[in-house]
Amino acid sequence: MEQHDLSINGVNLHIRVSGDPDAPLLLLLHGWPDSGRCWTKVAPLLADRYRVIVPDLRGFGASDAPPDLEAYRMPVLLGDITGLIEWAGGGPAFMAGHDFGGALTWQAATWLGNLLNRVVVLAAPHPLRMREVGAGSVEQLSRSFYVWLMQSGGAGLRLLSSEDFSLLARFAFGSSPGFTDEDRDAYRAEWRRPGRFDAMANWYRANFRPDLFNPEVPLELPQVQIPVRYVHGEFDWAFAPGMETGSGTYVDADFDEQIIGKASHWMPQEKPEEVAELIGDWMAREI
Repeated sequence: MEQHDLSINGVNLHIRVSGDPDAPLLLLLHGWPDSGRCWTKVAPLLADRYRVIVPDLRGFGASDAPPDLEAYRMPVLLGDITGLIEWAGGGPAFMAGHDFGGALTWQAATWLGNLLNRVVVLAAPHPLRMREVGAGSVEQLSRSFYVWLMQSGGAGLRLLSSEDFSLLARFAFGSSPGFTDEDRDAYRAEWRRPGRFDAMANWYRANFRPDLFNPEVPLELPQVQIPVRYVHGEFDWAFAPGMETGSGTYVDADFDEQIIGKASHWMPQEKPEEVAELIGDWMAREI
């Protein structure tokens, strides 16, 4: 696997690249509070068929973490995706995203469909499905409490980063068997870098408004026009029941839903073979 630091869209992005340079391009996007480490077990299982690019998204891992909130607005994040695809030779490309990387994949599928063939979204229901099920849901609000802590400013961040980020590691990863003690220590080392955690919080501050679940606040998006497969873990704790289905309502193209049994929110770490198979199978339908 090669590693590069690229100047993309005004920041330096750290990427991992594997596979044949002439193979179809596949981008794998991580979520929060993850980094490109998310795909360590999955990427090698796809590198025999694709040119796999795994970035540390801005604010995470070894990529730049600009302090300005505006640097994390969705149009800017989509500019990073466009830049990565252009660096790799242009689209159309394939993409899979987990958690907030999945949310970014939904947005890319909506607004950058000319650059993408088909996508897989893991553990991130379509935002309108989240609104549909989550509006007024006390259960979903309680599951998303960490988001409101980040919106609350410094006090919330200090709580989440307490005990040298051990609290965040316990909350985020729980008892997931997909993470070793060494993995958790590596993530904590990333989070404690100066300014890093505040930049990570900006992903939510800029894009996950506190009124997302308020049914009185308008939220509209165009229908997705490229094929989407949605994958959810059977025991995902991040979302209230009902969100694992229904995202296809917002896709005017081929759509497929899959549940990975006995998996939590962290499917790429816990079930890499199944995740790689679901990604490879879906993308192969276009080749």
